[in-house]
Amino acid sequence: MKSEQWIVEPAAAAPNAASSARLLAPVLALMLAAVTLVGITISLAVVELDRAAIAGSQRLAESALRIVRREIALWVKDYAFWDATVQNIVVAPDPSWAPRNVGRYIIETFSMTATIAIDSRDRVIHFALDEKRTAPNPGFAEALVGALAPLITEARAAPLREPVGISGFVEVDGALFLAGTAAITPEVPSGDQLEPHDRPVLIFVREIDDAVFAELQERFNLPDLRLVRDSALASGHACPIFGPDGEPIGWIDWLPETPGRTLIDRTLWPLLGIGLALFGLGWLVLRRIGKVNHDLREQAAALHRANEQLSENAAQVRSALQSAEHATRAKSSFLAGISHELRTPLTAIIGFSQILKIQHRPGKTKSREQEYAEIIHDSSQHLLNLVNDILDLSKIESGSYELDETWIDLVREAKAVRALLAHEASRRGVSVTLDLQNELPALYGDIKGVRQIVINLLSNALKFTDRGGWVRLAMRADDDGGLLLEVSDNGAGIPPDEQSSIWEAFKRARNPGLSTAEGAGLGLHLVKILANLHDAEVGLESTLGQGTRVWVAFGPERVRSLVT
Repeated sequence: MKSEQWIVEPAAAAPNAASSARLLAPVLALMLAAVTLVGITISLAVVELDRAAIAGSQRLAESALRIVRREIALWVKDYAFWDATVQNIVVAPDPSWAPRNVGRYIIETFSMTATIAIDSRDRVIHFALDEKRTAPNPGFAEALVGALAPLITEARAAPLREPVGISGFVEVDGALFLAGTAAITPEVPSGDQLEPHDRPVLIFVREIDDAVFAELQERFNLPDLRLVRDSALASGHACPIFGPDGEPIGWIDWLPETPGRTLIDRTLWPLLGIGLALFGLGWLVLRRIGKVNHDLREQAAALHRANEQLSENAAQVRSALQSAEHATRAKSSFLAGISHELRTPLTAIIGFSQILKIQHRPGKTKSREQEYAEIIHDSSQHLLNLVNDILDLSKIESGSYELDETWIDLVREAKAVRALLAHEASRRGVSVTLDLQNELPALYGDIKGVRQIVINLLSNALKFTDRGGWVRLAMRADDDGGLLLEVSDNGAGIPPDEQSSIWEAFKRARNPGLSTAEGAGLGLHLVKILANLHDAEVGLESTLGQGTRVWVAFGPERVRSLVT
């Protein structure tokens, strides 16, 4: 009997091993196929996502080039279509006027490298260079004029009653320049001046250097923006810069965001871990089936339960991943949408409307277009401020706002803020006064945050004060050695039952005196948060129909006397 058992047991083991192998092979093959299919799908999605992000950054870079060209064209056209330019450069040349008005002033105001004026025979009659730059090679101005010949010809071909600015890129002495040209034309040409003739031309030039790319990188959110002169070194998404002859003379290149690759980097190891865990679990389940083959019913029930648990775990993992991806996409989409779709066009709208506004000269009636430009400018500025408030609130509440603290001259800041809001106060018919203690001490804090506190408090007071009213900004040291910042007005006031909740986000007082005011209810909320970051206390006193007094009290540890 013992010998029979010895012979039967090995024979029974062979079918169990073979059965386990037959069960394991198709399952592993299916799992491998599923993992492969998921990997291919994710790879395709990542490639498409990155491609869309790169295409978006290309459109943004092209817009940046168009905007800088349009800006310099508008600037040079505005100064060329000016009677003072015609009189002092062409009719009766004044050696001191040109360097001062179309030389140093233009270079410092618009960050130009040089300004040039040429007569009808292309001879240089004015040349001013940025004093901070190294002197160029002899004949630099003439070389620029020669390289800009197509642009100069196009500028002279513009209508005599309304010149236009022509802009483009040019290469001189191995350097790349952005240039704007416009024919020097009287504002009201005489009959003789309307006859076809070669007009003098005004030229603004700016070298495309690191400062320009730093400015474009900040304005248009293009990381690692740089100039590439060799096409072999330019990436596939780089945007070409064309010279006057239509041939590329350089490329702007940058490091585009790749959200798909970032997502893969963050989820690759967790997914691999889940995959290995699933493979291991399948292996253990199948070996368990082979070893407990004698109790098939019980093993089938156990396998069924294990499969259900596995399915539930997989569903939970997928749900968690989808939720995390959705949240990440939503946040990224919101921030990117606010930054690119609102801030970038708003900045352009504000700039263009500002250009239209400053074309109005004293003594002349404003045109309807200039009135519309003022409305567009004010509305766009209001919307941009609202977007900035929301982004500042999000940054503060997420903990990413860092204080850059230094000693602040409060007198200078108070005067600067009053000057900043002077136009708004004048528009509303409200007087703004300063009540500053003599020898006001300095405050140690974040200058941007403190300035935002003052701006928000004054803006809030202006909004809720009727025409003919007053707003007062007071600053003084208190008895404990701290500093008290106070804004008061004689506006509509706040009902007593709403004064405690007025500091909350998006909270506005509800009464007829406040219902017409602008804003989203973020001003006082941001004041309270910024004050808390400075360990300061805030308070409010208000009487309905008589006015409001809001104060921020800074501790003595942040105050010291100014050393004169």
